[in-house]
Amino acid sequence: MTKLKKTRLPIGFAVPLAMMIALVFVGLQSMAEIQNRLEKIIENNNVKTSLVTAMRYAARERTMTLYRMVTLDDPFERDEEFLRFNSHGAAFANARMALLKMDLSGEEKSLLEKQAKLTGATVDSQNDIVDLAIGEESEQAIEILFEITVPAQEAVFAVLTELLNIQKRETELSAKVSAEKYENAWMLMLLFSGVAVLIGIAVAVIVTRYTQKTEKTLYIEKEKAQVTLHSIGEGVITTDADGNIDYLNPVAEKMTGWTDSNAKGLPLLEVFCLVDGNGNPIKDNLLDKVLNETSLVSSTHHYLYNKKENESYALEHTAGPMRDYRDRIIGSALVFRNVTDIRDMALQMSFQATHDALTGLINRTEFEKRLELALTGARQKKKVHVLCYMDLDQFKVVNDTCGHVAGDELLKQLVTILSTRLRSTDTLARLGGDEFGLLFLDCTIEQAMDIAESMREKINDFRFSWEDKSFVVGASFGLVAITPESGTITDLLSAADSACYVAKDLGRDRIHIYQQDDKELAQRQGEMQWLPRIREALENNRFSCYCQRILPLGQAGKGSERYEILVRMKDEEGGIVPPMAFIPAAERYHLMPNIDRWVIQSVFSFLHKYQKNNSDVPQSWAINLSGQSICDDDFLNFIVAQIKDSGIDPSIICFEVTETAAVKNLSRATEFITILKKLGCRFSLDDFGSGLSSFTYLKNLPVDYLKIDGSFVKDMLEDEIDFAMVKSINQIGHTMGLQTIAEFVENEDALEKLRLIRVDYGQGYGIHVPQPLDDLLKEEHLLERKKA
Repeated sequence: MTKLKKTRLPIGFAVPLAMMIALVFVGLQSMAEIQNRLEKIIENNNVKTSLVTAMRYAARERTMTLYRMVTLDDPFERDEEFLRFNSHGAAFANARMALLKMDLSGEEKSLLEKQAKLTGATVDSQNDIVDLAIGEESEQAIEILFEITVPAQEAVFAVLTELLNIQKRETELSAKVSAEKYENAWMLMLLFSGVAVLIGIAVAVIVTRYTQKTEKTLYIEKEKAQVTLHSIGEGVITTDADGNIDYLNPVAEKMTGWTDSNAKGLPLLEVFCLVDGNGNPIKDNLLDKVLNETSLVSSTHHYLYNKKENESYALEHTAGPMRDYRDRIIGSALVFRNVTDIRDMALQMSFQATHDALTGLINRTEFEKRLELALTGARQKKKVHVLCYMDLDQFKVVNDTCGHVAGDELLKQLVTILSTRLRSTDTLARLGGDEFGLLFLDCTIEQAMDIAESMREKINDFRFSWEDKSFVVGASFGLVAITPESGTITDLLSAADSACYVAKDLGRDRIHIYQQDDKELAQRQGEMQWLPRIREALENNRFSCYCQRILPLGQAGKGSERYEILVRMKDEEGGIVPPMAFIPAAERYHLMPNIDRWVIQSVFSFLHKYQKNNSDVPQSWAINLSGQSICDDDFLNFIVAQIKDSGIDPSIICFEVTETAAVKNLSRATEFITILKKLGCRFSLDDFGSGLSSFTYLKNLPVDYLKIDGSFVKDMLEDEIDFAMVKSINQIGHTMGLQTIAEFVENEDALEKLRLIRVDYGQGYGIHVPQPLDDLLKEEHLLERKKA
């Protein structure tokens, strides 16, 4: 360079010197601009990346907090999770606001708008989940979380990932542009350096200094990028163009079990070991498509196997090629994250949606799905299966005696016992309460009968102990064959249910098989047909009250009128339906308390009108009560309220309770009668003599009248035994200070014989044919008018 300088003329040196000075100035200015622009871009992208990462973290933690709220039982822990839920929401919003204040491209703004819409779409479902979690309705909350919130959250993650990719692309593009400008500056300076070596040396010194400064800046920015990779929640692995590892961030180190230093230079598949759900290695080379086909690879179905910890993680990963400024592939980048918790949560929610929480058996919804498949298979493959409906006997006794905790424990123990009797192809489900469904695939009705019988025997042999008590339970089974000719699953379930109830009606603890011509089933189905008619009659007030006179036969009752209230139902055309047509169905389906309420309201309203129009009110009005009404917790309060509201004298009301209902619920009946007698009401024990222990229980019931069962009265003229029974019951009643009433008195001869043995009252068609209650009031009006 010195020799070249000496050969140059001083006058010719001035021009290149000026040119070099100008070049140096322009070069320095250009490099400074490149450096400033690169610094700003990297700094700006780092800030954006940090904010987007914060949004991803907050969104993910917000979803996990929702899940913990749904699965926690402790309300205080749910409150703590709710506070975290809100704090993550605030963090998400703050990061987004900070991002919006930055200089954003049109694509970034569009993605943020898309994210806002997606996030907004999850707000209502998240609020619903919070409300349901607070209300402890975990099943519905989990269903919303799984079906709405989690998929929407994944869409938000995808948008945020695209924002991160934009920052990466902008950084790469800026580096590429800077590198091109940097190369052009060098070329210009080298051209002029050939004109003047001395000036070139000077320029070289300056360029070298600025190059060192730029390299230092780039090194600092590289360190910043490394810090960013260390900070994010996803694992990151980069490789060279041959697929050998260059770098692992801390998350990748933890998940793979390799350190960055130990993994460097190793093939990717030696460190990043993918397996399927069964733990089998995935043989496809992940980098083939990335490096050779230059395409993006994504997967959500693989697991990452950590050899050193012998542990697998559910994984979501994306891999793509890395290019230099000349668009040449220089390596690959792999980003992945652990979704084990999310996948476990999804599996758990799926399990909870199809299984009973107490017993672990499948629930009704899943059972009906399997039943539908079995029915389809029977039709398509001409196979025979069997559906069984099982209902526990005496389960309510355990619940009422020891509480629901004991009942739950009984169910769990019974499920364990029943499971031992099942074949591998059989299905046991809890349909609700103490009701279970069984599905026997590829099974004849005889085989199913044998299995059900073995279950029944197992249950009979089982003794449930709770504290100091021991219980024996039984089960009733209803079986129905599933054939190609079977109807819908609704038909099958109804048939099995009906067969089970027939088993209960026939004495419980037995098995009944559904047959098309089954008389017991026909009777039950006939009663089922009455169910909607009775309900419709109640809704449309199509019941009416009749009355039948009770005639005094001795001196004690003379001068007083007594009537028994009889209920009738009107059909759709207004015709009268006899009580024995609808009463059995009403009793079976627990509608008698509703009918009894209607009767009491109607009679009390009638008596209120009667009192206004007549000064002489009959001494007694007998109203029948069912055993179901006596056991109804609210019925007693209802009667008391009706007496107070109507203003009638309670002493004219006599409630009739059948002997069977009273004996079956002795303590409840005694309490019921005692409370109403304190108000002034009287009681009559109906159908006395039909029970097995009548005289034993009679002394424990504080009744006023004893109604002799009509089955003895109607035949007592021809049957001496029946007459002896009537005479005996009348004598016992008088001994206990009770007045007696004979039912089914059909003629004058029967009346005379009842008077002979001094029965107090008689009732029957031979005395008075029942008439509508309103007609009685009309008759009284006519009598009053005639007297006037």
